[in-house]
Amino acid sequence: MKNFRPAAVPLITVDPYFSIWSVNDKLYEGATCHWTGRRNPMTAGLLIDGEYYIIMGEERADTDIRTWGYYKVIEQKSLEVTPTRTIYVFENKEVRVKLTFTTPLLLDDLKVMTRPVSYIEYDIEVLDNKEHDIKFYFDISGECCISKRCGYVDFKRTGYSLCCGNSVQNVLSYSGDSVAIDWGYIHIADPEAEVVAGVSRDLLAAGKQRKLGMEHVEVFDQFPSMAVQKTERHGVITLAYDDVKAIEYFGDRLDGYYRHYYSSFEEMLKDAAADYENVKRSCADFDKKLQREAAEISEEYEKITSLAYRQAIAAHKLVEDRDGNLIFLSKECHSNGCVGTLDITYPSIPLFLKYNPELVIGMLRPIIEFARSDAWEYEFAPHDVGQYPLVRGQYYGFELHKGIDPLEKQMPVEECGNMLLSMAAAVKYGASRELIDENKELLKQWTDYLVEYGYDPGNQLCTDDFAGHLAHNCNLSLKAILGIAAYGKLFGDESYIEKAREYAKKWEKDARGNNVTKLAFNLDDSWSLKYNIVWDKLLDINIFDEELFKNEIEFYKTKMNEYGIPLDNRADYTKMDWLMWTTVITDDKDYTDMVLDSMYRFICETTDRAPMADWYYTSVPRKAMFQNRTVVGGLFINLL
Repeated sequence: MKNFRPAAVPLITVDPYFSIWSVNDKLYEGATCHWTGRRNPMTAGLLIDGEYYIIMGEERADTDIRTWGYYKVIEQKSLEVTPTRTIYVFENKEVRVKLTFTTPLLLDDLKVMTRPVSYIEYDIEVLDNKEHDIKFYFDISGECCISKRCGYVDFKRTGYSLCCGNSVQNVLSYSGDSVAIDWGYIHIADPEAEVVAGVSRDLLAAGKQRKLGMEHVEVFDQFPSMAVQKTERHGVITLAYDDVKAIEYFGDRLDGYYRHYYSSFEEMLKDAAADYENVKRSCADFDKKLQREAAEISEEYEKITSLAYRQAIAAHKLVEDRDGNLIFLSKECHSNGCVGTLDITYPSIPLFLKYNPELVIGMLRPIIEFARSDAWEYEFAPHDVGQYPLVRGQYYGFELHKGIDPLEKQMPVEECGNMLLSMAAAVKYGASRELIDENKELLKQWTDYLVEYGYDPGNQLCTDDFAGHLAHNCNLSLKAILGIAAYGKLFGDESYIEKAREYAKKWEKDARGNNVTKLAFNLDDSWSLKYNIVWDKLLDINIFDEELFKNEIEFYKTKMNEYGIPLDNRADYTKMDWLMWTTVITDDKDYTDMVLDSMYRFICETTDRAPMADWYYTSVPRKAMFQNRTVVGGLFINLL
């Protein structure tokens, strides 16, 4: 197995806004950035006997002009990515430095998971047995709370922290896809933190650094940062983001879910900083358990899931509605920015089914609420509920495509099937039935829609909408058939299970092509990955012939390229989540290993330095689009 080289390394991964990554092989080779690629700089280094050595971030001289080679580096020796932590080790002849980034996204502990906090722990070990004057330096830029390429920030001190935010606080003032936050305050939980211009670290050591005022500081002129300097050989930097209000939810402005447990942001931050040792132990224990289970499938799978874990969760925000119900909202990152997208929920759920299926219900509740409103006039399920962070009703097909017939951008069969299968999966893996039972009639309406229109879908989009409209889509038909069966299982209605069984037998004849099932019923020389069929097994529906599964996998093996198997015969690209789903269609370990090897190569060799891409080419290591999406939660399907 080749050395693991993520295209982007997660450092701080709290939510779609508080998200900082390294997109370099060495942590000191460039500025850290937001998942969108825009600068979110953090820097760190050591002052050893008055000389500065960099270990993280982009180098700047005191003039704030970028220079290369201005400071020495302590060479990076290793990188380890676990589900909740990223661990770097640096070493020169004098010292060894360990830098650990921890974002405790523990899905079974919502109090810890939803605190908008991330930790950076440093450990310094002297190697040459000599006496040295050593100081650890860290700073984080005011750029992290500004979305536009200009602007002013204010700094404030609380009793426990120094914080920085836009001088103009327009909370929840806009939505968008590849955008960063433009309101709220980033905090560093250290009363000794200072405001400095640029990153003049050697001057800081000498007490000569250029300090700034606290108000109305121009970001892209003075490059203000919040900085700390520590003389201890071991310590923890606690960072947090107060977004003031997290989500607009059908007219209500909601706090992040951490406010369920705390009366204020300051109370939360103080508790989180004091809780680091407990958090550290919990994260280490969780990481070991998940990594051990994933490694039983393969070493590559362990690395892939460790990298995917934080990305999948941090593309969400958890809030509660006025009745105290969990609302777990995804952002459809780098595709259109939609919030609560149902066909983003569907591929992501394996991770959440495994660790907290109530969060799947929290994803589905907003769709149900919107579908029951007067604003939704269709008999099928909606695609989304707005554009992050504004939940105001469906965006895709309405706001995004003004002047176009809304039905042209809808996914009627897709979304009905997604809702029914996701509901059934959540219940099977332990979620409450309350939302399901309260909405039986609505779910029946969507099931009846599938009975009437789902077996041979008309010319419409499916979740792979980048491929365009397609009539008679065999894979979409599978989703409809299994969605009908899922409703039957949810409510013990044998008539729907029997209808699904009837359709399944017909499908096996109508979809049969040349050694494999077809992409569309009317395209004889076509094929596609039949990822939707996995629920026949995972939900114990068992209406398809076992021989069908085996034949599919044997054919897929013949289509393997360097970085995976194409999604279908129309193009060279694939989808990472769907490709992984095909590995649970049968118990063919050779096939699973082939797929995992190809994915691992893509992750290590892609030239696109960005968080994990799920849509990419199979013959060259390039993404087609998409990054930082929660659909990589689908990679955990093998652990179900």
